[in-house]
Amino acid sequence: MVESSLIVFFGEVMKALNKYGIAALGVAFILAGCSSSSKVAVDASPSVSATPTPTPTPTWPLTGMESKAASATKPVVVIKVENDPMIRPQAGLESADIIFEELVEGGITRFAAIFQSKFPKEIGPVRSVRHVDVAIAAPVADFFVFSGGARPTITYVRGNAGKGVYILTEGAPGMYRTNYHPAPHNLFISPLSLIKSMKKTKTPSQPMFMAGTRTVAKTPSAPTPAVTESGSASPSSSAKPVPDVAAKLITKVNLRFSNSENPAWAWSKSLGKWVRSEGSVPAFARSGARLSATNVVVLKVKTQDAGYRDPAGNFVPRTMLQGTGKGWLMVDHKQLPVTWSKPELKSPFTFIDAAGNSVSLKPGNTWVELIPLGEGDAKFTYVKSKKESASPKS
Repeated sequence: MVESSLIVFFGEVMKALNKYGIAALGVAFILAGCSSSSKVAVDASPSVSATPTPTPTPTWPLTGMESKAASATKPVVVIKVENDPMIRPQAGLESADIIFEELVEGGITRFAAIFQSKFPKEIGPVRSVRHVDVAIAAPVADFFVFSGGARPTITYVRGNAGKGVYILTEGAPGMYRTNYHPAPHNLFISPLSLIKSMKKTKTPSQPMFMAGTRTVAKTPSAPTPAVTESGSASPSSSAKPVPDVAAKLITKVNLRFSNSENPAWAWSKSLGKWVRSEGSVPAFARSGARLSATNVVVLKVKTQDAGYRDPAGNFVPRTMLQGTGKGWLMVDHKQLPVTWSKPELKSPFTFIDAAGNSVSLKPGNTWVELIPLGEGDAKFTYVKSKKESASPKS
């Protein structure tokens, strides 16, 4: 009874002391010492709060770049862009997350440009679709934009692009003609106007390139923890990866699609990226930005007759971007041979090195060069760094 009275009494004292800003810690000691028989236990030690786990910065699905604005549900827009020499420089290519370059009729190439993390004011010239573009758009696209296409190709696109993909041709919201070039080379699009005018999509995006158990090592003697496509350590990153002894230091990549199309990529130490040229002429966007890439991927692909000719009577090749094939990854200033795999149209790409390990690209934008097998003019060569050899290799 006495103990209970004391507890009540000192409880009132504590309230009064707290009212005047006096710490209650001393009262706890008073209470503990007033009665040796008291069973009230008071812990006078300061409490230690757990350190909160920092929230990881989100990453963009297509580039793996960290950003507070990154969102897997932001719309992905795939747009066919012309690459005829007469219309260069094109608008918007410098903002693309991924660009595929493909051979079309007449020995020219065209681009399938993929945008999500950044949308420029305008993109173009927008041109027609090809069969291979379905394998590019189906894994990631919310909006698939092109000017038109041959009837067999349009039928194929509508039947295989996927139910969740909006297929948009000339006349779609945000499309307009310009005075930059004569028709049909003057069709451009405002991607933001397109997205605002269409029903919003909330489908989470998947990466175009699967995360590997390791990346291309910066130096053969200094293996680093494996990094996934998202830029975070992979589950197996606790084990040190074997150095990429098969990777070669290179300074330049030369591509030959035809007699008239010979793009090249050179390693820029100052930018830490690959910079593009059309032949020997540096390539720029309409904005004045130099076209560059964190990763350059070269894939050997099969082609077959698309079954029709263009208006000039040229053979129209159909690029087959499904199955497996030989490829090379240009990451940092290195080239690594890989086998690429894409089992289905909607599948992302997987890259496997000679040792059987899956390989990731470096976070950043990527250009993919689709070099056709069996084409007499098609060719891929690279120039080794002077540290190894100055001679080009196929």
